[in-house]
Amino acid sequence: MSGQTQLPALPSTRCLLGMAEELQVYILLELAPVDILACMKACRALEELVKRTPAVQYKLELGLAGMVDGPAQGVFVAKRLEQLRAYQAAWRENDIPMQTVVIPRGAPRPYFKMLRPASVFSGITEEANVMKIKEDLVRGIDIQGSAVDIAQNLVVVTKLELGELPELFILSLDGAFHPLAANPHLEGDAELSICIDPQETLEICGDLIAWSIATDSTGITVRNWKTGCTVWTSGEWHDENPMFYLRCHFLDPTHILIVENLNLYIHEVDPAQPNCNASYDHALCTLKLPALAGKKGSHAVESDIRIPPVYPSADALFQRDPALTLLTLKFSACDDPIWRSSASTPCKSFVALVPLSTLFAQLERTRNKSKTSPPEGEKVRKGRKAKVASWEEWSPLGARLIEVKDDGDFRMCAMGSQCLIVPCGKEGETKEDVHLFDAHPLAGDAPHAEVDLSDSVVRAGECITDPEWFVNPVHNTLPYRVARKTIDRSAEPGARQYTGELSISHDGLVGVSYKLPPQKK
Repeated sequence: MSGQTQLPALPSTRCLLGMAEELQVYILLELAPVDILACMKACRALEELVKRTPAVQYKLELGLAGMVDGPAQGVFVAKRLEQLRAYQAAWRENDIPMQTVVIPRGAPRPYFKMLRPASVFSGITEEANVMKIKEDLVRGIDIQGSAVDIAQNLVVVTKLELGELPELFILSLDGAFHPLAANPHLEGDAELSICIDPQETLEICGDLIAWSIATDSTGITVRNWKTGCTVWTSGEWHDENPMFYLRCHFLDPTHILIVENLNLYIHEVDPAQPNCNASYDHALCTLKLPALAGKKGSHAVESDIRIPPVYPSADALFQRDPALTLLTLKFSACDDPIWRSSASTPCKSFVALVPLSTLFAQLERTRNKSKTSPPEGEKVRKGRKAKVASWEEWSPLGARLIEVKDDGDFRMCAMGSQCLIVPCGKEGETKEDVHLFDAHPLAGDAPHAEVDLSDSVVRAGECITDPEWFVNPVHNTLPYRVARKTIDRSAEPGARQYTGELSISHDGLVGVSYKLPPQKK
Protein backbone atom coordinates (compact mmCIF):
# COMPACT_ATOMS: atom_id res chain seq x y z
CA MET A 1 0.00 0.00 0.00
CA SER A 2 1.09 3.53 -0.72
CA GLY A 3 2.84 5.23 2.20
CA GLN A 4 3.69 1.97 3.99
CA THR A 5 7.31 0.96 4.66
CA GLN A 6 8.17 -2.29 2.86
CA LEU A 7 10.13 -4.86 4.87
CA PRO A 8 13.05 -6.65 3.15
CA ALA A 9 12.10 -10.02 1.77
CA LEU A 10 13.33 -12.99 3.79
CA PRO A 11 15.22 -15.72 1.95
CA SER A 12 12.91 -18.38 0.59
CA THR A 13 13.45 -21.90 1.82
CA ARG A 14 13.74 -22.82 -1.86
CA CYS A 15 16.64 -20.38 -2.24
CA LEU A 16 20.16 -21.57 -1.49
CA LEU A 17 20.54 -18.98 1.29
CA GLY A 18 17.30 -20.17 2.85
CA MET A 19 18.63 -23.69 3.36
CA ALA A 20 20.46 -24.99 6.37
CA GLU A 21 24.17 -24.13 6.27
CA GLU A 22 25.10 -27.82 6.09
CA LEU A 23 23.08 -28.15 2.89
CA GLN A 24 24.66 -25.01 1.46
CA VAL A 25 28.12 -26.48 2.08
CA TYR A 26 27.08 -29.79 0.53
CA ILE A 27 25.86 -28.01 -2.61
CA LEU A 28 29.01 -25.86 -2.88
CA LEU A 29 31.18 -28.97 -2.65
CA GLU A 30 29.32 -30.41 -5.64
CA LEU A 31 30.16 -27.36 -7.76
CA ALA A 32 33.23 -26.89 -9.94
CA PRO A 33 35.80 -24.36 -8.65
CA VAL A 34 34.82 -21.87 -11.36
CA ASP A 35 31.21 -21.98 -10.11
CA ILE A 36 32.27 -21.59 -6.46
CA LEU A 37 34.25 -18.51 -7.48
CA ALA A 38 31.24 -17.13 -9.36
CA CYS A 39 29.04 -17.61 -6.28
CA MET A 40 31.56 -15.74 -4.13
CA LYS A 41 31.67 -12.83 -6.57
CA ALA A 42 27.87 -12.65 -6.77
CA CYS A 43 26.91 -13.11 -3.12
CA ARG A 44 28.65 -11.81 0.00
CA ALA A 45 26.88 -14.33 2.24
CA LEU A 46 28.21 -17.23 0.17
CA GLU A 47 31.64 -15.63 0.13
CA GLU A 48 31.64 -15.58 3.94
CA LEU A 49 30.43 -19.18 4.04
CA VAL A 50 33.30 -20.30 1.80
CA LYS A 51 35.84 -18.41 3.91
CA ARG A 52 34.81 -20.22 7.08
CA THR A 53 34.52 -23.69 5.50
CA PRO A 54 37.96 -25.32 4.93
CA ALA A 55 36.62 -28.09 2.67
CA VAL A 56 35.08 -25.59 0.23
CA GLN A 57 38.16 -23.34 0.44
CA TYR A 58 40.34 -26.33 -0.43
CA LYS A 59 38.29 -27.22 -3.49
CA LEU A 60 38.38 -23.61 -4.69
CA GLU A 61 42.13 -23.29 -4.07
CA LEU A 62 42.75 -26.51 -6.02
CA GLY A 63 41.03 -24.97 -9.04
CA LEU A 64 42.91 -21.68 -8.71
CA ALA A 65 46.22 -23.54 -8.46
CA GLY A 66 45.49 -25.86 -11.40
CA MET A 67 45.65 -28.88 -9.09
CA VAL A 68 43.52 -31.88 -8.13
CA ASP A 69 43.31 -33.64 -4.78
CA GLY A 70 45.99 -36.25 -4.15
CA PRO A 71 45.77 -39.85 -2.90
CA ALA A 72 47.56 -39.33 0.45
CA GLN A 73 45.75 -41.19 3.22
CA GLY A 74 45.05 -39.94 6.74
CA VAL A 75 45.82 -36.26 6.03
CA PHE A 76 43.12 -33.82 7.10
CA VAL A 77 41.79 -31.10 4.82
CA ALA A 78 43.32 -28.42 7.06
CA LYS A 79 46.85 -29.76 6.41
CA ARG A 80 46.24 -30.09 2.66
CA LEU A 81 44.89 -26.54 2.56
CA GLU A 82 47.88 -25.23 4.51
CA GLN A 83 50.36 -26.76 2.04
CA LEU A 84 48.34 -25.64 -0.97
CA ARG A 85 48.30 -22.08 0.35
CA ALA A 86 52.07 -22.25 0.81
CA TYR A 87 52.35 -23.17 -2.88
CA GLN A 88 50.09 -20.27 -3.81
CA ALA A 89 52.13 -17.92 -1.60
CA ALA A 90 55.20 -18.75 -3.69
CA TRP A 91 53.33 -17.38 -6.71
CA ARG A 92 52.07 -14.35 -4.77
CA GLU A 93 55.61 -13.50 -3.67
CA ASN A 94 57.23 -14.33 -7.04
CA ASP A 95 59.41 -16.88 -5.26
CA ILE A 96 59.03 -20.16 -7.15
CA PRO A 97 61.28 -22.74 -5.44
CA MET A 98 64.00 -24.50 -7.42
CA GLN A 99 65.79 -27.72 -6.55
CA THR A 100 69.11 -28.85 -8.00
CA VAL A 101 69.71 -32.48 -8.87
CA VAL A 102 73.38 -33.43 -9.16
CA ILE A 103 74.19 -36.17 -11.65
CA PRO A 104 77.75 -37.50 -11.95
CA ARG A 105 79.30 -37.63 -15.39
CA GLY A 106 81.11 -40.69 -16.65
CA ALA A 107 78.71 -43.37 -15.36
CA PRO A 108 78.99 -46.76 -17.12
CA ARG A 109 76.95 -46.88 -20.33
CA PRO A 110 74.72 -49.86 -19.52
CA TYR A 111 73.21 -47.95 -16.59
CA PHE A 112 70.10 -45.82 -17.00
CA LYS A 113 69.01 -43.77 -13.99
CA MET A 114 65.43 -42.55 -13.48
CA LEU A 115 64.86 -39.99 -10.75
CA ARG A 116 61.65 -38.45 -9.48
CA PRO A 117 62.63 -35.54 -7.20
CA ALA A 118 60.60 -34.83 -4.10
CA SER A 119 58.06 -32.02 -4.24
CA VAL A 120 58.36 -28.87 -2.14
CA PHE A 121 54.75 -28.43 -0.99
CA SER A 122 52.60 -31.35 -2.16
CA GLY A 123 54.19 -34.22 -0.24
CA ILE A 124 55.39 -36.28 -3.22
CA THR A 125 58.37 -38.34 -2.11
CA GLU A 126 61.62 -38.86 -3.99
CA GLU A 127 61.99 -42.07 -5.94
CA ALA A 128 64.98 -43.36 -7.87
CA ASN A 129 65.36 -46.37 -10.14
CA VAL A 130 68.59 -47.58 -11.71
CA MET A 131 68.26 -49.89 -14.69
CA LYS A 132 71.21 -51.88 -15.99
CA ILE A 133 70.60 -52.57 -19.64
CA LYS A 134 71.49 -56.14 -20.55
CA GLU A 135 74.62 -55.78 -22.69
CA ASP A 136 73.74 -58.69 -24.96
CA LEU A 137 70.47 -56.94 -25.91
CA VAL A 138 71.75 -53.47 -26.76
CA ARG A 139 75.37 -53.53 -27.87
CA GLY A 140 77.41 -50.35 -27.65
CA ILE A 141 74.34 -48.21 -27.08
CA ASP A 142 74.42 -44.45 -26.83
CA ILE A 143 70.90 -43.60 -25.72
CA GLN A 144 69.49 -40.71 -27.75
CA GLY A 145 65.85 -40.78 -26.74
CA SER A 146 63.94 -42.28 -23.84
CA ALA A 147 60.42 -42.50 -22.47
CA VAL A 148 59.38 -44.11 -19.20
CA ASP A 149 56.08 -45.44 -17.84
CA ILE A 150 56.78 -46.75 -14.34
CA ALA A 151 53.20 -48.00 -13.91
CA GLN A 152 53.67 -50.35 -16.88
CA ASN A 153 57.23 -51.35 -15.93
CA LEU A 154 58.16 -49.85 -19.31
CA VAL A 155 61.28 -48.07 -20.57
CA VAL A 156 61.67 -47.22 -24.26
CA VAL A 157 65.08 -46.11 -25.54
CA THR A 158 66.36 -45.31 -29.03
CA LYS A 159 69.69 -45.56 -30.82
CA LEU A 160 70.35 -43.13 -33.67
CA GLU A 161 73.59 -43.45 -35.64
CA LEU A 162 74.31 -41.47 -38.79
CA GLY A 163 74.00 -43.60 -41.91
CA GLU A 164 72.33 -46.46 -40.00
CA LEU A 165 68.75 -47.56 -39.45
CA PRO A 166 67.24 -45.97 -36.33
CA GLU A 167 66.60 -48.51 -33.57
CA LEU A 168 64.04 -48.64 -30.77
CA PHE A 169 64.22 -50.94 -27.75
CA ILE A 170 61.26 -51.80 -25.50
CA LEU A 171 62.58 -52.74 -22.07
CA SER A 172 61.36 -53.42 -18.56
CA LEU A 173 62.85 -51.86 -15.44
CA ASP A 174 65.17 -54.85 -14.95
CA GLY A 175 66.97 -53.97 -18.20
CA ALA A 176 65.66 -56.93 -20.20
CA PHE A 177 63.27 -56.90 -23.13
CA HIS A 178 59.73 -56.27 -21.89
CA PRO A 179 57.87 -59.61 -21.63
CA LEU A 180 54.64 -58.13 -23.08
CA ALA A 181 56.29 -56.55 -26.14
CA ALA A 182 55.45 -58.37 -29.37
CA ASN A 183 58.66 -57.08 -30.97
CA PRO A 184 60.95 -55.45 -28.39
CA HIS A 185 63.60 -54.42 -30.96
CA LEU A 186 62.38 -52.29 -33.86
CA GLU A 187 64.19 -50.65 -36.76
CA GLY A 188 63.10 -47.70 -38.86
CA ASP A 189 62.27 -48.00 -42.55
CA ALA A 190 65.09 -45.82 -43.89
CA GLU A 191 68.71 -45.13 -42.99
CA LEU A 192 69.50 -41.85 -41.28
CA SER A 193 71.35 -39.14 -43.17
CA ILE A 194 75.14 -39.30 -42.94
CA CYS A 195 75.49 -35.52 -42.52
CA ILE A 196 72.42 -34.25 -40.62
CA ASP A 197 72.07 -34.92 -36.91
CA PRO A 198 68.67 -36.55 -36.31
CA GLN A 199 66.02 -35.05 -34.06
CA GLU A 200 63.25 -37.10 -32.49
CA THR A 201 60.34 -37.14 -30.08
CA LEU A 202 59.23 -40.25 -28.24
CA GLU A 203 55.98 -40.61 -26.29
CA ILE A 204 54.09 -43.42 -24.54
CA CYS A 205 50.32 -43.53 -24.03
CA GLY A 206 48.99 -46.83 -22.71
CA ASP A 207 49.55 -49.50 -25.36
CA LEU A 208 50.87 -47.00 -27.92
CA ILE A 209 54.30 -45.54 -28.67
CA ALA A 210 54.68 -42.51 -30.98
CA TRP A 211 58.11 -42.06 -32.58
CA SER A 212 58.93 -39.00 -34.70
CA ILE A 213 62.31 -38.78 -36.47
CA ALA A 214 63.60 -35.88 -38.57
CA THR A 215 66.82 -35.74 -40.62
CA ASP A 216 66.79 -35.03 -44.37
CA SER A 217 63.32 -36.58 -44.31
CA THR A 218 60.68 -36.76 -41.59
CA GLY A 219 58.58 -39.71 -40.51
CA ILE A 220 56.14 -40.58 -37.72
CA THR A 221 55.11 -44.04 -36.57
CA VAL A 222 52.50 -44.86 -33.93
CA ARG A 223 52.76 -48.48 -32.87
CA ASN A 224 50.99 -50.78 -30.43
CA TRP A 225 53.97 -52.15 -28.52
CA LYS A 226 52.01 -55.10 -27.14
CA THR A 227 50.71 -56.38 -30.50
CA GLY A 228 53.43 -55.03 -32.78
CA CYS A 229 50.84 -53.42 -35.09
CA THR A 230 51.42 -50.01 -36.66
CA VAL A 231 48.20 -48.08 -36.05
CA TRP A 232 49.23 -44.83 -37.77
CA THR A 233 52.10 -43.66 -39.95
CA SER A 234 52.87 -40.50 -41.87
CA GLY A 235 55.19 -42.21 -44.31
CA GLU A 236 58.37 -40.34 -45.24
CA TRP A 237 58.17 -36.63 -45.94
CA HIS A 238 60.92 -35.31 -48.22
CA ASP A 239 60.41 -31.58 -48.00
CA GLU A 240 62.88 -29.28 -49.74
CA ASN A 241 62.45 -26.71 -46.98
CA PRO A 242 64.98 -27.45 -44.19
CA MET A 243 62.68 -25.54 -41.83
CA PHE A 244 59.93 -28.18 -42.29
CA TYR A 245 58.63 -29.46 -38.95
CA LEU A 246 56.49 -32.55 -38.33
CA ARG A 247 55.87 -34.11 -34.91
CA CYS A 248 53.30 -36.30 -33.17
CA HIS A 249 51.85 -35.91 -29.67
CA PHE A 250 49.21 -37.94 -27.81
CA LEU A 251 46.06 -36.13 -26.73
CA ASP A 252 44.55 -39.26 -25.19
CA PRO A 253 44.65 -43.01 -25.96
CA THR A 254 42.52 -42.59 -29.11
CA HIS A 255 43.58 -39.17 -30.48
CA ILE A 256 46.92 -37.86 -31.71
CA LEU A 257 47.95 -34.34 -32.66
CA ILE A 258 50.18 -33.86 -35.70
CA VAL A 259 52.06 -30.55 -35.66
CA GLU A 260 53.10 -29.60 -39.20
CA ASN A 261 54.79 -26.20 -39.07
CA LEU A 262 51.98 -23.85 -37.93
CA ASN A 263 49.14 -26.30 -38.63
CA LEU A 264 47.57 -28.64 -36.07
CA TYR A 265 45.87 -31.85 -37.25
CA ILE A 266 43.82 -34.06 -34.94
CA HIS A 267 43.66 -37.72 -36.00
CA GLU A 268 41.85 -40.65 -34.46
CA VAL A 269 43.68 -43.91 -33.73
CA ASP A 270 42.47 -47.30 -32.54
CA PRO A 271 45.08 -49.25 -30.55
CA ALA A 272 43.44 -52.49 -31.68
CA GLN A 273 43.22 -51.72 -35.41
CA PRO A 274 46.09 -51.27 -37.92
CA ASN A 275 45.43 -48.18 -40.02
CA CYS A 276 48.28 -46.57 -41.92
CA ASN A 277 46.25 -43.93 -43.77
CA ALA A 278 47.57 -40.62 -42.49
CA SER A 279 46.32 -38.33 -45.25
CA TYR A 280 45.47 -34.82 -44.10
CA ASP A 281 42.07 -35.35 -45.69
CA HIS A 282 41.42 -37.93 -42.99
CA ALA A 283 42.17 -35.58 -40.10
CA LEU A 284 39.16 -35.05 -37.86
CA CYS A 285 39.87 -31.31 -37.88
CA THR A 286 42.64 -28.82 -38.63
CA LEU A 287 43.50 -25.78 -36.54
CA LYS A 288 45.72 -23.05 -37.95
CA LEU A 289 47.92 -20.72 -35.95
CA PRO A 290 47.81 -16.98 -36.80
CA ALA A 291 48.53 -16.37 -40.49
CA LEU A 292 51.89 -14.69 -41.11
CA ALA A 293 51.90 -11.53 -43.20
CA GLY A 294 53.50 -11.08 -46.62
CA LYS A 295 56.30 -13.49 -47.50
CA LYS A 296 57.18 -14.33 -43.92
CA GLY A 297 57.84 -17.96 -43.14
CA SER A 298 58.26 -19.93 -39.95
CA HIS A 299 61.41 -21.58 -38.66
CA ALA A 300 62.80 -22.99 -35.38
CA VAL A 301 59.44 -24.68 -34.70
CA GLU A 302 59.23 -26.84 -31.58
CA SER A 303 56.21 -28.38 -29.85
CA ASP A 304 55.66 -30.04 -26.50
CA ILE A 305 52.82 -31.66 -24.56
CA ARG A 306 53.52 -33.03 -21.09
CA ILE A 307 50.47 -34.53 -19.44
CA PRO A 308 51.41 -34.63 -15.73
CA PRO A 309 51.65 -38.16 -14.37
CA VAL A 310 49.49 -39.27 -11.47
CA TYR A 311 51.39 -40.91 -8.62
CA PRO A 312 48.97 -43.23 -6.77
CA SER A 313 51.57 -44.37 -4.22
CA ALA A 314 53.55 -41.15 -3.72
CA ASP A 315 51.59 -39.76 -0.72
CA ALA A 316 50.70 -36.66 -2.72
CA LEU A 317 48.46 -34.15 -0.96
CA PHE A 318 47.62 -32.61 -4.35
CA GLN A 319 48.83 -33.01 -7.93
CA ARG A 320 48.74 -31.13 -11.22
CA ASP A 321 45.41 -31.40 -13.02
CA PRO A 322 45.92 -33.40 -16.26
CA ALA A 323 42.74 -31.85 -17.72
CA LEU A 324 44.49 -28.44 -17.88
CA THR A 325 47.45 -29.66 -19.96
CA LEU A 326 48.77 -27.29 -22.64
CA LEU A 327 50.18 -27.73 -26.10
CA THR A 328 53.16 -25.36 -26.18
CA LEU A 329 54.45 -24.43 -29.61
CA LYS A 330 57.51 -22.27 -30.23
CA PHE A 331 58.24 -20.67 -33.60
CA SER A 332 60.15 -17.81 -35.18
CA ALA A 333 59.22 -15.87 -38.31
CA CYS A 334 61.07 -13.76 -40.87
CA ASP A 335 61.10 -13.00 -44.61
CA ASP A 336 63.83 -15.52 -45.44
CA PRO A 337 63.98 -18.31 -42.84
CA ILE A 338 66.67 -20.29 -44.68
CA TRP A 339 69.18 -17.45 -45.17
CA ARG A 340 68.10 -15.33 -42.23
CA SER A 341 70.54 -12.83 -40.77
CA SER A 342 69.91 -10.69 -37.71
CA ALA A 343 71.44 -7.72 -39.51
CA SER A 344 69.46 -7.88 -42.75
CA THR A 345 66.35 -9.92 -41.92
CA PRO A 346 64.32 -8.90 -38.85
CA CYS A 347 63.04 -11.91 -36.95
CA LYS A 348 60.50 -12.38 -34.16
CA SER A 349 59.78 -15.39 -31.99
CA PHE A 350 56.57 -16.54 -30.33
CA VAL A 351 55.22 -19.25 -28.04
CA ALA A 352 51.62 -20.43 -28.43
CA LEU A 353 49.82 -21.83 -25.37
CA VAL A 354 46.83 -23.99 -26.31
CA PRO A 355 44.94 -26.11 -23.73
CA LEU A 356 44.10 -29.62 -24.89
CA SER A 357 40.53 -28.81 -23.83
CA THR A 358 40.49 -26.10 -26.53
CA LEU A 359 41.56 -28.64 -29.16
CA PHE A 360 38.82 -31.05 -28.09
CA ALA A 361 36.24 -28.24 -27.98
CA GLN A 362 37.08 -27.31 -31.57
CA LEU A 363 36.91 -30.99 -32.55
CA GLU A 364 33.42 -31.20 -31.05
CA ARG A 365 32.42 -27.98 -32.81
CA THR A 366 33.64 -29.42 -36.14
CA ARG A 367 31.64 -32.61 -35.61
CA ASN A 368 28.50 -30.64 -34.77
CA LYS A 369 28.92 -28.49 -37.88
CA SER A 370 29.01 -31.58 -40.07
CA LYS A 371 25.63 -32.65 -38.63
CA THR A 372 23.82 -29.36 -39.26
CA SER A 373 22.70 -27.67 -42.45
CA PRO A 374 24.31 -24.32 -43.37
CA PRO A 375 22.25 -21.10 -43.15
CA GLU A 376 20.16 -20.29 -46.18
CA GLY A 377 22.27 -18.80 -48.97
CA GLU A 378 25.59 -20.02 -47.53
CA LYS A 379 27.64 -22.44 -49.59
CA VAL A 380 28.32 -25.88 -48.21
CA ARG A 381 32.02 -26.48 -47.52
CA LYS A 382 33.00 -30.03 -48.34
CA GLY A 383 35.96 -32.28 -47.69
CA ARG A 384 39.11 -30.98 -46.07
CA LYS A 385 38.09 -27.30 -46.16
CA ALA A 386 35.02 -28.03 -44.04
CA LYS A 387 37.28 -29.19 -41.20
CA VAL A 388 39.80 -26.31 -41.29
CA ALA A 389 39.52 -23.55 -38.68
CA SER A 390 41.55 -20.34 -38.66
CA TRP A 391 43.01 -18.86 -35.46
CA GLU A 392 40.23 -16.28 -35.47
CA GLU A 393 37.63 -19.08 -35.47
CA TRP A 394 38.98 -21.36 -32.77
CA SER A 395 41.20 -19.25 -30.46
CA PRO A 396 38.23 -17.65 -28.59
CA LEU A 397 37.81 -21.10 -27.01
CA GLY A 398 41.06 -20.39 -25.15
CA ALA A 399 44.59 -19.74 -26.47
CA ARG A 400 47.44 -17.28 -25.99
CA LEU A 401 50.40 -16.14 -28.09
CA ILE A 402 53.47 -14.82 -26.24
CA GLU A 403 56.21 -12.83 -27.98
CA VAL A 404 59.82 -13.64 -27.05
CA LYS A 405 62.47 -11.11 -28.08
CA ASP A 406 65.35 -13.53 -28.51
CA ASP A 407 65.30 -14.47 -32.21
CA GLY A 408 64.56 -18.09 -31.36
CA ASP A 409 67.56 -18.37 -29.05
CA PHE A 410 65.67 -19.73 -26.06
CA ARG A 411 64.46 -23.02 -24.66
CA MET A 412 60.90 -23.96 -23.80
CA CYS A 413 59.52 -26.78 -21.70
CA ALA A 414 56.05 -27.64 -20.49
CA MET A 415 54.30 -29.56 -17.73
CA GLY A 416 50.53 -29.61 -17.39
CA SER A 417 49.20 -26.04 -17.47
CA GLN A 418 52.65 -24.46 -17.15
CA CYS A 419 55.31 -23.39 -19.64
CA LEU A 420 58.88 -22.35 -18.79
CA ILE A 421 60.77 -20.00 -21.11
CA VAL A 422 64.55 -20.01 -20.63
CA PRO A 423 66.79 -17.68 -22.68
CA CYS A 424 70.05 -19.20 -23.85
CA GLY A 425 72.68 -17.26 -21.93
CA LYS A 426 75.32 -15.47 -23.94
CA GLU A 427 78.95 -16.36 -23.47
CA GLY A 428 80.32 -14.86 -20.28
CA GLU A 429 76.91 -14.22 -18.72
CA THR A 430 76.27 -15.91 -15.39
CA LYS A 431 72.71 -14.72 -14.71
CA GLU A 432 69.54 -15.26 -16.69
CA ASP A 433 65.87 -14.49 -16.13
CA VAL A 434 63.47 -17.37 -16.69
CA HIS A 435 59.69 -16.94 -16.94
CA LEU A 436 57.16 -19.50 -15.74
CA PHE A 437 53.66 -19.14 -17.21
CA ASP A 438 50.66 -20.85 -15.64
CA ALA A 439 47.75 -20.68 -18.10
CA HIS A 440 44.28 -22.08 -17.40
CA PRO A 441 40.72 -20.68 -17.00
CA LEU A 442 41.16 -19.62 -13.34
CA ALA A 443 44.82 -18.52 -13.52
CA GLY A 444 43.87 -14.85 -13.73
CA ASP A 445 42.03 -15.10 -10.38
CA ALA A 446 44.81 -17.07 -8.69
CA PRO A 447 47.37 -15.44 -6.37
CA HIS A 448 50.28 -13.96 -8.30
CA ALA A 449 52.84 -11.19 -8.11
CA GLU A 450 52.57 -8.15 -10.35
CA VAL A 451 55.53 -9.03 -12.55
CA ASP A 452 56.63 -6.14 -14.76
CA LEU A 453 57.40 -7.55 -18.22
CA SER A 454 58.26 -4.18 -19.79
CA ASP A 455 62.00 -4.80 -19.38
CA SER A 456 61.94 -8.56 -20.00
CA VAL A 457 62.37 -10.66 -23.14
CA VAL A 458 58.72 -11.74 -23.11
CA ARG A 459 55.52 -9.90 -24.01
CA ALA A 460 52.12 -11.28 -23.02
CA GLY A 461 49.57 -8.63 -23.97
CA GLU A 462 45.92 -9.25 -24.70
CA CYS A 463 46.31 -8.39 -28.39
CA ILE A 464 49.19 -8.37 -30.87
CA THR A 465 48.45 -5.74 -33.50
CA ASP A 466 51.34 -5.83 -35.93
CA PRO A 467 50.40 -5.96 -39.63
CA GLU A 468 54.06 -6.42 -40.55
CA TRP A 469 54.00 -9.86 -38.92
CA PHE A 470 50.40 -11.11 -38.88
CA VAL A 471 47.57 -10.79 -41.39
CA ASN A 472 45.03 -10.14 -38.61
CA PRO A 473 45.32 -8.84 -35.04
CA VAL A 474 46.03 -11.74 -32.68
CA HIS A 475 43.60 -11.72 -29.76
CA ASN A 476 44.53 -13.72 -26.65
CA THR A 477 41.77 -15.26 -24.54
CA LEU A 478 43.51 -17.71 -22.19
CA PRO A 479 44.01 -16.31 -18.65
CA TYR A 480 47.49 -16.65 -17.18
CA ARG A 481 49.80 -15.74 -14.33
CA VAL A 482 53.56 -15.42 -14.63
CA ALA A 483 56.55 -15.60 -12.30
CA ARG A 484 60.08 -14.46 -13.06
CA LYS A 485 63.16 -15.99 -11.47
CA THR A 486 66.80 -15.02 -11.83
CA ILE A 487 69.14 -18.00 -12.12
CA ASP A 488 72.70 -17.29 -10.98
CA ARG A 489 74.93 -19.94 -12.52
CA SER A 490 78.00 -18.60 -10.75
CA ALA A 491 76.42 -19.61 -7.45
CA GLU A 492 76.27 -23.30 -8.37
CA PRO A 493 77.71 -25.31 -5.47
CA GLY A 494 80.87 -27.34 -5.96
CA ALA A 495 83.77 -26.93 -8.32
CA ARG A 496 83.65 -28.16 -11.91
CA GLN A 497 79.87 -28.30 -12.09
CA TYR A 498 77.54 -26.62 -14.53
CA THR A 499 73.78 -26.29 -14.70
CA GLY A 500 72.07 -28.15 -17.48
CA GLU A 501 68.47 -27.72 -18.59
CA LEU A 502 65.84 -26.39 -16.23
CA SER A 503 62.47 -28.09 -16.15
CA ILE A 504 59.17 -27.95 -14.28
CA SER A 505 58.67 -30.23 -11.29
CA HIS A 506 55.58 -31.14 -9.26
CA ASP A 507 55.24 -27.67 -7.70
CA GLY A 508 58.35 -25.71 -8.65
CA LEU A 509 61.44 -25.89 -10.85
CA VAL A 510 64.25 -28.41 -11.01
CA GLY A 511 67.73 -27.82 -12.40
CA VAL A 512 70.21 -30.51 -13.36
CA SER A 513 73.84 -29.99 -12.36
CA TYR A 514 76.28 -32.38 -13.97
CA LYS A 515 79.30 -33.11 -11.82
CA LEU A 516 82.29 -33.37 -14.11
CA PRO A 517 85.12 -35.85 -13.58
CA PRO A 518 88.14 -34.48 -11.70
CA GLN A 519 90.77 -32.76 -13.79
CA LYS A 520 93.80 -34.81 -14.72
CA LYS A 521 96.97 -33.68 -13.01
